[in-house]
Amino acid sequence: MKKLLAVSLVALFSFSAAQAQNDDKMIFNHLSVGVTTGTPGLIGVDFATTCTPYLQIRAGISIMPNIKYNTDIKMNGSDVTKFNNDIANINSAIAANPGIGISPISGRVENEYAIQGKMGWTNGKILFDFFPFTSKGFPLFITVGAYFGGSEIISVYNKDDGALALVNEANAAIDATKPYAATYGIDPGLKKIYGEVGEYKLGPDAQGNVKFDVKVNGFKPYLGIGFGRPVPMTKRIGFQVELGMLLWKTPSVVFHGTDDQGNTDFNIDKDKAGDKDVGKAFDVISKFSVWPCLTFRLCGKIL
Repeated sequence: MKKLLAVSLVALFSFSAAQAQNDDKMIFNHLSVGVTTGTPGLIGVDFATTCTPYLQIRAGISIMPNIKYNTDIKMNGSDVTKFNNDIANINSAIAANPGIGISPISGRVENEYAIQGKMGWTNGKILFDFFPFTSKGFPLFITVGAYFGGSEIISVYNKDDGALALVNEANAAIDATKPYAATYGIDPGLKKIYGEVGEYKLGPDAQGNVKFDVKVNGFKPYLGIGFGRPVPMTKRIGFQVELGMLLWKTPSVVFHGTDDQGNTDFNIDKDKAGDKDVGKAFDVISKFSVWPCLTFRLCGKIL
């Protein structure tokens, strides 16, 4: 993305310098720099040049800084309670049978683990502004183009690295000590510990972490309409306001961890995610196949 942005900016400067004599045709003979803010990115900077009296071109970068929030992931409470009540018996079975090949459980499994979510992105952009009423001096424009950058827009993950490692230890111990349940008084109905999201039973990866990523297309076509000129014609300073939309496809939710079937790193089906908490969030996210854009741009002519 950085290389493409750099090439775009160099092209704008090069065309502007090479065509400085084409004042009558307005072919790449003016250049402006602008700062932007809005829903495509809270912070942005771009360059624009004239192409013809009816067309101007913009290239730049738009950044939505990470917005973070904290919540927790709940494990299956009844299974956690049963396991914690049986830790002493499980450790006795492990200690008396070295062939099991696992270490005694070092602590109690928690019912909840702190997780953090963040939303943010960085995109480059190439936009073409068409002015159908330029002959009448009316700076209404129609924009087509694209934003391009990372596909990950939201991530949700455990705050402390490896925080759920004890869940993996617990599940390994439950499997390993089943043959010794009657001898050591271990509850024969002990089940592995998972976080439940609708029909899914989700656990950590091998490092004791869980993560959800919400992803869209890296290449995002853009359509918009606005008022004002990217390159001011009669003044040194100009202002634009623009309303549009990014077409970034229906977001997908990718889970990084392990489910009760041993599957790892897979897409979450929103229809199986239930109608509580996380499931509701996934359902809402899945509706945003188009991102609404409202952008304000302040610019200054530098050539």
